[in-house]
Amino acid sequence: MRELQTWMHDAIVAPLPPPADDVARRILPSRTLAPNERLDIYRDMYAIRMEEALEVDYPAVAALLGHHDFHHLVHAYVQRHPSTSYTLNRLGDAFSQFIAETMPRRRALYDLARLELAMTQVFDEEESPLIDANAIAAVPAESVASMRLVPIRALRLLSFDYPANDLFQRFRDDEPMRTPRRKPTWLAIHRRDYSVMRLPLESRAFAMLELIHGGATLGAAVVEFASRFDGPPRQDELFAWFRDWTAAGLFTAIEIEGT
Repeated sequence: MRELQTWMHDAIVAPLPPPADDVARRILPSRTLAPNERLDIYRDMYAIRMEEALEVDYPAVAALLGHHDFHHLVHAYVQRHPSTSYTLNRLGDAFSQFIAETMPRRRALYDLARLELAMTQVFDEEESPLIDANAIAAVPAESVASMRLVPIRALRLLSFDYPANDLFQRFRDDEPMRTPRRKPTWLAIHRRDYSVMRLPLESRAFAMLELIHGGATLGAAVVEFASRFDGPPRQDELFAWFRDWTAAGLFTAIEIEGT
């Protein structure tokens, strides 16, 4: 039985069907279908299911490409990255990288795929408790530089060469999809109350949040930030950033280094 199951699996997912005589040795004909025709039903359904699963995770990519091109992209992708799990939740994990490798000139499409992958990952992450809105202000002044803000698990930070968030919003608004002009953009993708949120950031805010997300204390983050931007962030900038990030629910805890 195991040998037959293995053969059936390989016959369904392979790019080309096995020889007809091999199929006939393993599959009986029905009243209306030959053995290879019965196998083709499963092969066709497998391809359709893979496309449906990826379109759930990458609906904007599918809309930008169009049905015909998306179908062929999925077909090529599953040949290189077939499903290896009982669940299809992780089928599209390598999809954006596959686009980068096989369609290197479609950078906007690659950015859009990265955005949709991050949204899927954030949706599947565990829920984290949130710090109180006044928690940062309550940290003693002598401990602020040693403060480390712990991000929620359902947070991803992405920088793009193209305005991927605007492109995704066009899809959400059912507007015509077209490749935008190149423009660097930055985005925080997070989940709150089981809804996936997209928070646009400007470059300076993104740099600071990325350093904090990477585990830097506030003091270390400010020093590194200053080396990148020829000076530390302004006090009003820091106040506005932390106010907005705390209100958005991006942090789950505060740690003081050395305590």
